[in-house]
Amino acid sequence: MEKLASLKSDAPPSEPRRGKLKVFLGATPGAGKTFAMLREAHDLQAHGHDIAVGFVETYNRPRTVELISGLEVIPRIRVEYRGTVLEEMDLEAVLRRKPEIALVDELAHTNVPGVRHAKRWQDVEDIRAAGIDVITTVNVQHVESVKDLVERVTGIVVRETVPDKELDGADEIQFIDITPEALRKRMRHGNIYAKDKVETALANFFRPQNLSAMRQIGLRLVADSMARSRNVIESPEDVLVAVSRDSSSEDLIRRGARLARRLGGSCIVVTVRMDSSNEAEVVRLRSLSAQLGASFAVLGGTDVADAVIQAALDASVEHVVVGEMVSGAAWSSLRPTLVDRIIDGLPGSDVHVIARLVQ
Repeated sequence: MEKLASLKSDAPPSEPRRGKLKVFLGATPGAGKTFAMLREAHDLQAHGHDIAVGFVETYNRPRTVELISGLEVIPRIRVEYRGTVLEEMDLEAVLRRKPEIALVDELAHTNVPGVRHAKRWQDVEDIRAAGIDVITTVNVQHVESVKDLVERVTGIVVRETVPDKELDGADEIQFIDITPEALRKRMRHGNIYAKDKVETALANFFRPQNLSAMRQIGLRLVADSMARSRNVIESPEDVLVAVSRDSSSEDLIRRGARLARRLGGSCIVVTVRMDSSNEAEVVRLRSLSAQLGASFAVLGGTDVADAVIQAALDASVEHVVVGEMVSGAAWSSLRPTLVDRIIDGLPGSDVHVIARLVQ
């Protein structure tokens, strides 16, 4: 794959040039994405490209620390938060310096309150808007659309995510893979975590079955993102996701968004306003939909099945995702007929019925 620096735009001088984006996507923490990013930076610099480090997190790993040497590092800003002084990337300094290529580690990072943006991926958007190319890193578990899969596989809550649109908008994605056996060996040698944390990590997140699952999720992410960016899907198919307002709705939205990305189509999330309760849930689900690049609509009416069927017909979607209602769910009293009615009312669409856990 070509180097990022060779992907310059041929846009006329009158049009502002948007910086290109290369993402090193790590199958798991410790796979070597930051190391790979720094090696590429040295290679690009050796070929005459102007490189500056906006932010790189070394975690005191010796080989990573060594690779910082010889690169220009833009000083970080120090921000006081709850009695502690924390360091963040100095976005303003990066924009003033305006290198050809900026290195920005950990795309899903949440910034300390008080800086320009809440998330580092938003900082990257500003850097690219200034015409600066960016090389960045992110781990599979921090991609929003697969958050539920990762949590189901590992049992560990993912608290920081990056919208899928950042991957979809990348000019190049390099998947940094490592076999579970090799990664666990690296951990035992102390190359990733401190010695006193190794055994705990190996017994939890870094179990072989978890690592294998993460690799598969990552490979699918890369395939879907690059297919969308290259427009290789000839006939995009749209997806409508019907949700209630309970916690299981998040999983339905993520499943629908993944399906839409795979099919190259758009995703529409709908909920039926039966009453004015749970308005906070509507706001939360609307926000999640936006992060996943999906539109969101609140439907009127007193008949859930009719409202969903009409919305699917109006949008001419090829796929509808609904949850199988179980005891405790908002629509549980309609379980015997709701899904059947939607299937019967949409003979031209594929209806995907997802089992949902008892609330």
